[in-house]
Amino acid sequence: MIIDFHTHLYPESVAAKVFPAARKKLKVEVAGTGSPSDLGQRMRSAGVDRAVVLPLAKGTRDVSSVNRWTLSVLEEGMIPFGAVHPFMEDLEEELDRLQAQGCRGVKMMPLLQEVFPDDPRSARLYEGLIERKMLLVTHAGKDPLEREEVYGTPEHFARMVECYPELRVVLAHLGGLRMWDEVQRHLLPAAREVYFDTAYVSHYLSRGEMIDLIEEIGADRVLFGTDYPWEDPGTGLQILRSLELPKIDLLLYGNAARLLSL
Repeated sequence: MIIDFHTHLYPESVAAKVFPAARKKLKVEVAGTGSPSDLGQRMRSAGVDRAVVLPLAKGTRDVSSVNRWTLSVLEEGMIPFGAVHPFMEDLEEELDRLQAQGCRGVKMMPLLQEVFPDDPRSARLYEGLIERKMLLVTHAGKDPLEREEVYGTPEHFARMVECYPELRVVLAHLGGLRMWDEVQRHLLPAAREVYFDTAYVSHYLSRGEMIDLIEEIGADRVLFGTDYPWEDPGTGLQILRSLELPKIDLLLYGNAARLLSL
């Protein structure tokens, strides 16, 4: 059994705008089309059994429509999470709707939403997730651009988890894309309910650096993720297996199964 804990789907009209802009502005290639059928085919080709689908919503008014579309297009083996914005008015109602439809957690995007994770106004989200026993997955660190403000830095996340030790949170990109020195400084001593996924990190870290960081975090807190469509699941799986980590089954399945209660 293999679980990809970090994938995204895009409506065709959105992909037509986002992907060319990413190639031009971010200078990154897109491995897939972002469609449910393409993800499903790539999962089967790679031998990936389950994929956690993480919708993205920039504004407070985008959340419900993004979630409705995502839940309507999922294929076999895809595990739904919901998009969320910490400052949306009907936050609790949206969490209830998502949970009722089988969502195990939600995705927030500090960089896109321009939200600091330790902003006191986010308390409603964290307390709501703890109450409902739902997971939080969040982008952590930078992206390929050099921006004036990153928002989701390892230091901000460390302050967040200190305030909410019961919150089960998965920090994408091994805790902070292109900020791994700060991950080691601020996050590794953090609460044990903090997990880290491997999405897209191989584009910036060498094989040796990935091994060292995963071993320092601990195999019981790392999840296999690809960031599809930005990375092909088969490619991400091949890279992770090439590291020859001693507890690879925890990364590929065991940790995810425990978090998702599979």
